[in-house]
Formats: sequence, structure tokens, C-alpha cells
Amino acid sequence: MSGPFGSSQWMYSSGGFYPYAIDNSLRFNDDDSAYLTRTPSSAGNRKTWTWSGWVKRGNLGTLQGLFHCYDGAASRRSSIVFNTDNTIGVDQGGSSTSGLVDTVAVFRDTSAWYHIVVRADYSNGTASDRVKIYVNGVLQSVSTSDDFDNADGLINSTNAHELGSFDGSGQFLDGYMADVNFIDGTALDPTSFGETKSGIWIPKKYSGSYNTNGFYLKFAGNPNDSSGNSNNWTANNISSHDYMPDSPTNNFATFNPLDNIGTSNFSEGNLKVGSSTGSVTQKTRSTFAVSQNFYFEAYKVDGGTQNFNVGVATATADIGSTGNTGVYTKNYSGGTGDILMFAYSASANALWTGLNGTWDNSATVAEIEAGTTTNATHTGIADEAIAAVFIDQATSYSGRIIANFGQDSTFAGGTTAGGNTDANGVGDFKYAPPSGLSPFLALCSNNLPAPAIDPADDDTPEDYFNTVLYTGNSGTNAITGVGFQPDFVWVKSRNDTYNHELYDVIRGQQRLYSNLTSAEDTGSLTSFDSDGFTHTSGSIGGNASGTTYASWNWKAGGTAVSNTDGSITSQVSANTKAGFSIASYTGNGLTNQSIGHGLNNAPEMMIVKARSFGPSAWSVYTAKTGAGDELLLNTTAASATAANVWNNTAPTSSVFTVGTAASTNQNTATYIAYIFHSVEGYSKVGSYTGNGSSDGPFVYTGFRPTFVITKFSSSTGNWVMFDAERNNYNVIDDWLLANSSNAEGTGTALDFLSNGFKLRASGSGWNDSGTYIYLAFGQSFKYANAR
Repeated sequence: MSGPFGSSQWMYSSGGFYPYAIDNSLRFNDDDSAYLTRTPSSAGNRKTWTWSGWVKRGNLGTLQGLFHCYDGAASRRSSIVFNTDNTIGVDQGGSSTSGLVDTVAVFRDTSAWYHIVVRADYSNGTASDRVKIYVNGVLQSVSTSDDFDNADGLINSTNAHELGSFDGSGQFLDGYMADVNFIDGTALDPTSFGETKSGIWIPKKYSGSYNTNGFYLKFAGNPNDSSGNSNNWTANNISSHDYMPDSPTNNFATFNPLDNIGTSNFSEGNLKVGSSTGSVTQKTRSTFAVSQNFYFEAYKVDGGTQNFNVGVATATADIGSTGNTGVYTKNYSGGTGDILMFAYSASANALWTGLNGTWDNSATVAEIEAGTTTNATHTGIADEAIAAVFIDQATSYSGRIIANFGQDSTFAGGTTAGGNTDANGVGDFKYAPPSGLSPFLALCSNNLPAPAIDPADDDTPEDYFNTVLYTGNSGTNAITGVGFQPDFVWVKSRNDTYNHELYDVIRGQQRLYSNLTSAEDTGSLTSFDSDGFTHTSGSIGGNASGTTYASWNWKAGGTAVSNTDGSITSQVSANTKAGFSIASYTGNGLTNQSIGHGLNNAPEMMIVKARSFGPSAWSVYTAKTGAGDELLLNTTAASATAANVWNNTAPTSSVFTVGTAASTNQNTATYIAYIFHSVEGYSKVGSYTGNGSSDGPFVYTGFRPTFVITKFSSSTGNWVMFDAERNNYNVIDDWLLANSSNAEGTGTALDFLSNGFKLRASGSGWNDSGTYIYLAFGQSFKYANAR
């Protein structure tokens, strides 16, 4: 079985970041009962083995087999599965009392790839060492550990083995597999198959022995073994078009089941959406939202009265609303087998649509490539990150499409392959994408621009923001592991009710409390060090003996410099690359006063506090609530009109403006300001609309979050702080409140994902019905693994 280019199969560049490129994957569509099978001619080692594979998930919430062996007895089966609760489970299968191991973490990210390694050594005398599960190089905690001591399992027996199935008659994998290695007789750690580069787990070619029943599946157009053992597999309900270029080193866009409204109709690796009847509706976006030109196609599965909308939408648009603000689509009805064409131009803020090789409105390729919008379907598209979108909006209509973002121009076998690539030589399209000076590209990670903070240049997000946990000792306490010398340190006790403490390079040992209105005073943090900071006293709050703490650390610009861009001179420590600065100034009590902030883009969030007097509230500006309104970091208050705080004037790329409010500009009072703007692939100041449901909204950030703080801005609500250090796996269920001294709270909250976060609980301060603002930091989606 081979793809449209033969057995070579889409040999794309890995963009220079990956020393070892994986070029292919195999799509498993559970609706087709697709799986691979092989029956070994002789038994291997039934106690010791290693399974390694990269997996990109499709549907969630059902039992799905990854690797399985079954001898016909209901009580005897060896398997690696996704459980119905989206944990990973391993069953040893040695007897009716065989071991069962399930992860604590859940794995429900559908936008990127997981690396899963199961290391089995059932002869090991230590129960906890008999089976280990690793995901993205990290050993997983398990909720059950009932390993059957020294028993032979079924894996490596002469019974039928399956990939992508659990028992061959159901529980089929829905998603993709790539670079599958099985090692017979050796228990290996994940470092045999992957490595960490710039903080990211990436593939590494396995170079060891496979032994009797070992195999290596590259899925280069067939399920044959590339280990040299000729342990080939037989495909069941798998076709040539299921061998795809979507891979861990070049991740392609699909539609996103987590960003979906209405009935969940996803299949063919999340490329097929919609309904064949008029009784349901579905609205969904793609897993990629970008600020660049892109091209995609959609195949019409159904004809007749089918009627639906396809096009693009902003990443923040409420695609479930009646008006669909921020949604730009074309309504289609009619012919089965029609192929729809979409060319979105970020430079022209326009969308062109076409059908079966001809552009609508008599638009020409030359016009599209030149950005001439006369015959465009939509113009004036919002200057934001844009995703593909499908909307089947009326229950009296129905329709299904299969999208092609560059990975399959046969549309799951609906037509013959086109063989057209984009200008980068990437993709497989039915029709040629427009090219030109700003070409229209396939939606895949290799085509994403390098982020401003680029791991490929050995420059990581952890060089600018990092969370570090520590325990207080009431004495000299050097906190390390930050990875840089921080300029802003925010500390909060986790297991006690001490106040938040905020320190920065401008104020030194002076601390402020985000949950109080008091003036600054002297704290226990005495130095900012090359890899962290040091406490040198038993001061209650930041270093109490035996108390556990979270610290959030930002890199600004080191020692402050004088800034005269505004009418008030400021002292500024700025990091223009990371979009963060600290500014100190003295108020003069006059209206319409400007203050230089040291950044090169307009701030989207500013947190300002009077240093020299109290009580004084923490005034917060966000671009989402506007310069006429104010949020208060130290309270639960909703956004409220306060024109004299920011003088009703939005900040510019050089200054922010204050009015006569005491919280930002009292005469002779001193102030500190923490100032942020979004940096693509690293940070985001944004907003989302809560729905009050346990199936909360998906929030696209364009990176894998490591820190998120949210605030209900349209009503009262806490400032809720989440990070990936206190919760290094999903679900995220620990939080702290910036406006409260409360100890850490617990309970289901949200998932951090490769491209954003998904709210997983109703109410509770982060998903009531209404508008929220948030500030987030993380790792670029271009390189991020699924979480």
C-alpha cells in the first residue's frame, strides 16, 4: 500500500529542529473497524518487552486498543489501551488475576502527538518496577498497581497480536500511530526512543536490537516491519489513503473535537465532520489558528439538500452565537463529490472561495496571489489568529465534509489524489494552492513561522518565565531551578494562609501583597540570583518553616533605566522580546499623564499598585475590558467604569496613560506597574466566554500553557492561578487565588493542552456564564507535544 507519491511517502523537511524526522503515520478510523494484526510463528519473551509509539488521538471517551493479544479466554488478554476515562491502561494478561495498571493522568489532547512507552519486566522482584508507563518521556503515576509476579503474559505468545484494536471485534483506536517500535526481551526506558531538546521531548531513532518478535513500523505506505526481522503486519479495513504525512515532527491541522458545539460527529482522523441527517447541528474549528496565508480544501460527502457553511473564523469567535461575529464562511448546497477551495490571506485580510478548480466571483489566481480583493468572498477579516471552521447551523439541513489541510487529497478515498504541494513543497492537494510572494501554505507545524522565543535557536520559554516550587525554612533559603535571574518574583504559600508576596528588581527587598491594599514593606527575599532568589530570614509569608510555596518568576530587563517617553519620567526594566516590563514612577495628580513602559508594542494588561501609601487598590487594565474600565487584582469585583484611572486612553507602543485616580496617579506617591503584551507562541492576554457547563469552552492560545490566571470580568469572581508545576498532568485541579490568602484549593478545573486550555468544570470561578479575561504563558504549538 502506498500513497500518491509511491513508497517514499511525503519526505518533508523537519524544519531543522528534529535530528530524526518521522515522515509518516497510519490513520485508524474506528468507524471502519481498522486495525493491524500479526500472529508470531514462535514465542518470544513473555515477561520482558518494550512498546514505543507516537499517537495522535481522534475520538475520546471510549475504550481503544493500542497493542493487544488475546487467546480467546475472556479473562486472559494482554493489552495497552486508552480507557473510557482517557487514562492509559496496561493489562499483563498472565491469568484471571493478572496485573492491571492505569495512569492517574488523563490524555485527551487531540491537537498534537503523545509519545507512549510501556516498559514491562514481570520477572522483577519489585512490584512497582514490573510495568512502567511513560508519556513524553515522563514516568506516569498509576492509580492501580496489581502486577502478577513472574507470570508469562500473552504478549510475545503465538496468539494473534493487534495494533489499533482491543480484541479485533470492537474498541478500535481512533486516531493516528507513528514510529512504532516493539522490543522483545528487553525492558527499555524512553530515552531509547526519544530525547529532550530545549525542554521539548522529541523522537530519536532506536538503534538497539529487536530480538525474535521485535518490529519497527514506519508506515511508509504499508504495515511492513523495518527492523530487519520481516515481522510484517496485515492490514484490516485500512486503505492506501490512510498512510499519511501527519507526524510527530510535522503535525497537521484537523478539526478539533474539544472546540465543538452541538453533536460530536468526527471521523477519519478528525477530518470528517457534519451529519447525514437534518436532526443535528455541529460547529467546529481547526486545531490551528494562524496569522499567515493558508490554503485548504473540503470534499462534499453528501449532496441533494445538504446545506452548510465552511470557511474561516477567528480563534476567539463564538461560533455558537446567532450572529457569528468573527466568522467568514461560504454557504454550500448540492453535489456529492464537489471539492471546495479556500485561500485565506492574512496580509490582505481576505478569503477567496472556489469550487472544483474554479475560484468564485471569477477571481483569478493572479489576483489572489497579489492580494487584490475585488473578487474575494470576504474582506475586512479581523486581524487576529484565524482557523478553518465548519458550521452546520440549521437542523432542517445537513451535510458532511472531509477537510484536507494538506495531508490527504483523496479525501479518505473519495477521489483520486491531486499531488499538488504548496510553495514550500509541503502537502498533497487536489488543486494547486496560490503561490506568489506570500504563498498560501498547508496548515502544518513545519509551515508555522518560528516563534519569537524559538527552541530551534536554543531559546526556550523557560528562559523568560518559570514556576518553581519550594519549602520554607525560616532562615537562609536559596531557591534554585528558575533557569535565569528573575526580575519579578511572585510567591504564595500553598498549604497555609499567608499573603501573596511580590518582589521585583526595581524595589528590591520591598514586598507588596496582591490580596491586600497596604503599602510596601520589607520582606525576606534579599537577592535575585543567577538561577533563582534567596530568602534570609524567618519572615512570615514567603519563607515560613515547613510551608510549601509556589513561585512564579519573570525575566524583564535587569537593572532599571530612566525612560522619558512620557510626561512622567519612569524607571523601567523591559524585555521587549518577551513582552514584559516593570515600570516605577512618581505621580503628580494631573490629568492625562503618560508614562513610558519600555516595550515596542501596546500593552494588553497592566497591573499598577501604589507603593508609598495604603490603602490603595491594585488597578488592572486589559485591552479586552478597555481603557474606560478597571479591574481590581485584590478583590472579586467585576470590571467597572473608571475613566480617571487610565484617563480613558488606551496605551500605545511607547506609553500608557493615567488620570487623576489615587490608585494610579496621586501627587508625590510612588507606583509600580507590571506590564504585558501577547507574544505569539509564548504569551497571551485574552478573553473567553464561559458556558457554565462541565464541557466548558476550549481557549486557543497557540501554545501549551504552563501558567494561566483567569478573572470573571463581567461579574464578581476570583483571580484564579493555575500552573503546570503544581499539576504536571491533566486534569488541572489545584489553584491559588491572587486576591486571597487562602491555601491552595482543589477540584476539577481545566486541561492544559498543546494549543490552549479546555475548561472542565462548571462555575467555580473560571467557567460561569459570562466573560473572562486571562493571562497565560507557555511553549509554542509549533513544537509542543500533546498533554
